[in-house]
Amino acid sequence: MREQFGRVRSAGRGLIGAHVDLAKAEFEVIAGEIKIIAAIGAVMVGLALLLGMLLFVGSWLFVGEWLFGSMGWGLLHGTVLTSGLIAALAFILIGNSWRAPAVGFGLAALVAIVLSLLFASNILRAGAVALGDGAGRAIALSDGSLPIRLTIIVLAVVLGLLGLLAGLRAGSGPALAGLMAGLVGGAILGFVLGGETLAQAWPIVMAALIGLVLMAIAGAALGARSGGGGALQMAAAAGIAGVVLGAILGAVTFDTKGAVAIGITLGAVAWPVASFLMARREGISPMRRFGKLQPRETMAAVKETKAWLGQEWQRQRSKLSRG
Repeated sequence: MREQFGRVRSAGRGLIGAHVDLAKAEFEVIAGEIKIIAAIGAVMVGLALLLGMLLFVGSWLFVGEWLFGSMGWGLLHGTVLTSGLIAALAFILIGNSWRAPAVGFGLAALVAIVLSLLFASNILRAGAVALGDGAGRAIALSDGSLPIRLTIIVLAVVLGLLGLLAGLRAGSGPALAGLMAGLVGGAILGFVLGGETLAQAWPIVMAALIGLVLMAIAGAALGARSGGGGALQMAAAAGIAGVVLGAILGAVTFDTKGAVAIGITLGAVAWPVASFLMARREGISPMRRFGKLQPRETMAAVKETKAWLGQEWQRQRSKLSRG
């Protein structure tokens, strides 16, 4: 009986070992198949991501080439609009409502439409040309009377004074730095924009002065809440932007495609700015979102339980001390 039992036990052990070896072999085959499946799946996911990137980037390039005649516009618009979308999602992430970026997008679209119409009409350049012709006849200047280009002189002086005003509130050092930066920047801008003759210089100068007046008034109105110094500083900063923008608009005649492309670019740049302003009106408070990550109710319950246990402990100790 013992020998028979021993043979049965040995046979059972052998059978179990055979099953284990078979299972190991099968699991090795399964593991190999899993590796193959995982590798192929990873390649498929990587190719899908590359395809998505190709379609995303290629679509912007195609639209830029198709609508505006240059893939550069598509690359620029795609970059700026994607940045605006990232900013919009960031505001939603920190707890603001979707209305802030949505309203910001609407305002940015309005800015893009208005600027596109403004650039396409070339109304600023036409008005500047008319004013320049009138000014030239009024002061009776000829091309030979100005050996140095008028654009360099005027833009350097105007931007220098605006830089001085912008830095006055911070002290004499920043004011002097603003003056020097304005002088150099204005001279460079005037040199780049051209204007070797009065006929070329007047539109640039007049458009720069128009931009200065309009933007300075708008900046002063926005900065009036901060007091006189704030209004002056905002007027100077906005005036600098107005001079640069006006000078460029006075120097360039836009076609329809270029005007729309630039309008879309500036509107896309305005999107995150408008979204920020709308989010600030709502109140930017990251704790509205991230505060939910704390288990407040559990922590409150633990504190209550801890306080109750402390009270019970004190009560039991007082009983023992009396006993």
